[in-house]
Amino acid sequence: MTGAVLVVDDESVTRRIVTFALKPLNIEVLTAESAAAALEIANRRDISLMLLDINLPDMDGFSLIQEMRKIQRMANVPIISFTARNDTDDGARASALGAIGMLYKPFSMQDLRDMVKKYAIP
Repeated sequence: MTGAVLVVDDESVTRRIVTFALKPLNIEVLTAESAAAALEIANRRDISLMLLDINLPDMDGFSLIQEMRKIQRMANVPIISFTARNDTDDGARASALGAIGMLYKPFSMQDLRDMVKKYAIP
């Protein structure tokens, strides 16, 4: 793998759980608590996959997907979004913006690992 997995969620518990769940895959995990922090990381680090919460305090995840696509190094990076909202339109909206998958909280750690293996590990 050439880059890290970037986990973007304003809830520290979710960031820690996702990081722990990905530990068996032996991949570098970077975390960001906001859209601003995620954009800063994306501008300076190689990212192989982004896991993105739709509900962020400073910018919604849909807008963040659009902003990430403006960064040359992030233009083709797979993005998997996740949310606690029970709105099935979220998946379609994220997909239309370029996300490759959607997980609904609470999601299975195995489902998460399977998606990461599929898109981030050659």
